[in-house]
Amino acid sequence: MLIVVVEGPSGVGKDSIIKGLIAKRPDFYEKMPSVTNREMREGEAQGMPYYFVSTAEFEKMQGAGDIFEWTMRHGTYRGMSYRYINEIFKRGHVPIKDCDLIGVNALKKAYPNRVLTIFVTAPKEQVRARLSSRGDKEADIEVRLKDYDNYIKEAGHYDNQVQNIVLDEAIREIDEIIVKAYEALL
Repeated sequence: MLIVVVEGPSGVGKDSIIKGLIAKRPDFYEKMPSVTNREMREGEAQGMPYYFVSTAEFEKMQGAGDIFEWTMRHGTYRGMSYRYINEIFKRGHVPIKDCDLIGVNALKKAYPNRVLTIFVTAPKEQVRARLSSRGDKEADIEVRLKDYDNYIKEAGHYDNQVQNIVLDEAIREIDEIIVKAYEALL
């Protein structure tokens, strides 16, 4: 059992890396969605990008100890569930997600010695170009670039650091790190 966290500042390519890893080994990696009580939006499905539950169900899961980390964002709950992680393990897959240090610490407490963390970086100007090319507004880009510096300070709290300059190379490097860690647990 291994859980992988890929984290870094906005615009470094975390989502692209996770999608690339899953595409490379769909029988090995599986995106680990969080649980939320918010309404499902058009284009979303159960488990993509969240497990959608009612407020009562979320609170029941909390009370039962299934939700081991949670937060309230924009008036809705978001959290991580033992049940959904263990379902991924039962399918023989490695759960992979992005989450902040609070989430990383909760995962490490819930699954001691089973969490591999990878911090992704990219040059700030490359991040700016990525944010711009995906259509972010200039004001949002400036906010994200200010956050970039704060995120970079957290890099030392992660097990590995990978620079994403060329996406395919970053995916290959991260895949190698994960496979090595996975094999060490066998």
